[in-house]
Amino acid sequence: MGMIVRKAVEADTLQLQRLLSKAGVIEQVYDQEPTEFLVAENEQSELVATAGLTEIGKKDVILRSLVIDSEKVGAVFLLEFLETATAFAEKKGYKSLYLLTSGQQAFLEQMGFSLIEANQVPKKVKQSYHYKQNVSRSPKVMHARLSVSK
Repeated sequence: MGMIVRKAVEADTLQLQRLLSKAGVIEQVYDQEPTEFLVAENEQSELVATAGLTEIGKKDVILRSLVIDSEKVGAVFLLEFLETATAFAEKKGYKSLYLLTSGQQAFLEQMGFSLIEANQVPKKVKQSYHYKQNVSRSPKVMHARLSVSK
């Protein structure tokens, strides 16, 4: 099964919103904060995964809306896609990657993320629209330090 991972374009918006809605993500694809989305597309040109990167500082980014269509791809693909999104953030020159979660900590820790205590969450994360919209559903913040290639 061949997959293409690429940056989302405007024509992907409706498919992207459907993918997010199917996964129960209530955020709009493009909201108040500029977000760069990566998508994975199968051979039938269907979007089967997405991840958004929202810059919250010159070298910091929040990974948001990490979603796969589990009817079309497996959990192993989630791991590969997360690695791709992380590599994309590194290539863009980001040093820190944050995400919000309500679970999956062990999986994310294996991927290099560490839990941040609630009283240690950086101000720039707390001020982000994504954090404010999602902290009640996904109260845990995790962080990964990226090795920047620039």
